[in-house]
Amino acid sequence: MDGRLDEQAWQDAPVADQFVQRDPDEGMPATEKTQVSALYDAENLYFGIRCFDTRAEGILATELRRDNNFENDDSFAIILDTFHDHRNAFLFRINPRGTQYDALITDEGRDVNADWDEKWEVETQMDEEGWTAEIKIPLQTIRFSASSERFGIDFERVIRRKNESSYWNNYSRNFSFQQISQAGHLQGLEAMVSGLRLRIKPYLNARMITQGAQERNTNFLGDVGLENLKYSVTSGLTLDLTVNTDFAQTEVDSQVINFDRFSVFFPEKREFFLEGAGIFEISLNAGRTPDIKLFHSRRIGLSADRQVIPILAGARLTGKVGEKFTLGVLGVRTNDFQSQPADNFAVFRLKRDILSRSSVGMFFTSRRADGGYFNRVVGVDQNLIFFEYLKVGGMLARSFTDGIDDRQWLGAVETIWSDDLLQAGFTYFEIGENFQTDLGFIKREAVRSYGPRFAISPRPSSDRIRQLSFGARLEHFRSVVDNELLTEIYHFDNSIQFQDGSSFAVNPHRRVEVVDEDLNLPGGLVPPGTYTWWHVNTEYRLNPARKISGNLEYRYEWDYYGEGGKRHEWVLAPLVKFNSRFSFQMNYGINRIELAGSEPSTFHLLNNTFNFAFSRKLLTSTVLQYNSDSDVVGLNFRLNYIYRPGDDLFIVFNEFRDRSQATTDLDRQLIVKFTHSFDF
Repeated sequence: MDGRLDEQAWQDAPVADQFVQRDPDEGMPATEKTQVSALYDAENLYFGIRCFDTRAEGILATELRRDNNFENDDSFAIILDTFHDHRNAFLFRINPRGTQYDALITDEGRDVNADWDEKWEVETQMDEEGWTAEIKIPLQTIRFSASSERFGIDFERVIRRKNESSYWNNYSRNFSFQQISQAGHLQGLEAMVSGLRLRIKPYLNARMITQGAQERNTNFLGDVGLENLKYSVTSGLTLDLTVNTDFAQTEVDSQVINFDRFSVFFPEKREFFLEGAGIFEISLNAGRTPDIKLFHSRRIGLSADRQVIPILAGARLTGKVGEKFTLGVLGVRTNDFQSQPADNFAVFRLKRDILSRSSVGMFFTSRRADGGYFNRVVGVDQNLIFFEYLKVGGMLARSFTDGIDDRQWLGAVETIWSDDLLQAGFTYFEIGENFQTDLGFIKREAVRSYGPRFAISPRPSSDRIRQLSFGARLEHFRSVVDNELLTEIYHFDNSIQFQDGSSFAVNPHRRVEVVDEDLNLPGGLVPPGTYTWWHVNTEYRLNPARKISGNLEYRYEWDYYGEGGKRHEWVLAPLVKFNSRFSFQMNYGINRIELAGSEPSTFHLLNNTFNFAFSRKLLTSTVLQYNSDSDVVGLNFRLNYIYRPGDDLFIVFNEFRDRSQATTDLDRQLIVKFTHSFDF
């Protein structure tokens, strides 16, 4: 494994080289030649890639951090449908420096889990003809049927300076790369056996914790536990166990100031819950900030204010059963926390593939506290696809909560036609007055909502403009109790995509909010009443091929919660790539709010990240946060040494200062964590 393709095996292997553009010229041959070969032996699947480039000095390769999206780099990707079910896949992506990105694809991109990390290797070389790569994927990394003789497969190449993407098979703009049903085939596979039966991955950590502004109480703690035990029950089913689970290395949440009336959605970042997460996806608006998500794993092991609740043990069984069924079973027990008794959580998920790309499923979630309290949700859902581009999804659920007997139903349906030119759809859902899901996320409770949408995205013949988009959609919410209007928002979305990868958008919105009791928002108190106002969002995204990219936003709202009210919001989010080792991502938001009859207030929100990579195996990140609304300052430093694929040494430093108190409150942690896996 040296990134060179000079071994005789590569010279003898068949070559796939007919790559076709999706952008900028759909259906035309790629402007630069790409060659791919595949080999396998008893333990590994290998790919040899030659990316020719007539201007090799223009190759962009600035990223050394694993699982970065390579938005600023040239890249090459492989997608593998190992069960050949035309729905689910493994995605492996590299840049010319050999930096890795991997993800699990569920339901053709309905869920893309980029936090899935497994053992595979890559080496690359850059020369005067372009760049080459050797990729080794252990068979124990990918699950597949014992009778497999072919996989679904496709390849993607991105040339960033040209903003060009080309594909071996799925080049139509009407489909994304993740829609594996459009892929080709890797044939000639015989007697392949997944070698991994058992992986045991323990961890060891040490902590130094300081709390309190005056006392500065410092404690030294050590812990040991089972990060993960992975056992292959069958070729398609995998059992995972964890004991005394620790998430010390998990990336910190971004600070937020909530200017809305409803809860903020925070994504899951913990490794144990991320693997196989797509199987447990039960949501409306999948892939976007959800209105309804009936299983959200952050409800396990985290309190409402994001404090860690110790997890004693957990088990997960996921994978394929036969050719048509997908199974997910999860069980977790947490410890006592403050005045809250220990909890037992359980999730059951079963889906059956129907037609060529559709599925139907059932689900069950349960939370049971040691004190006797319980909340359970049971339901069915569907994800149907007709005529290639028409998707019809829906769910029906009923909750059972301790002390509640009626009005616990939830129903939802969503239909959308989506191709490169036209997007049109309609969403409707109704949440019963007493429906409750302790393991899910529901943005608004006890509501009835409908929302049509329409957008058209033509591609003019232009050297500067790649695509235009004009759209309109409605969000309408009423109370299920008295059918009174709660919120109505008209969205008008207009954007320009330029040929160099930059874009510009101007999005007007008309909003109606009915406030039935005093509403305390950042900036002041809003009395009961019906409020109608307009706001306009403008955003410019810079060319990602440049050293300075990112985006700039401005939002203006007039008559904000009352005549004469105003809100200005500026967001500065540049990404600066100094070189392949050092980058800086700034995210600075300023909100100036003037409610009717109140003095103006200004809020500052800072989430800045500094990344320095000594190599692909030794990475550091520093996150600096400030929230002026709660007057807190946060600092997180993380060093990750990947001493071998899948095994890490982490050194993490966290400091949190709450300056809203008369005496600044201080929490400080220094954590060292070591993991080592044993494969059998």
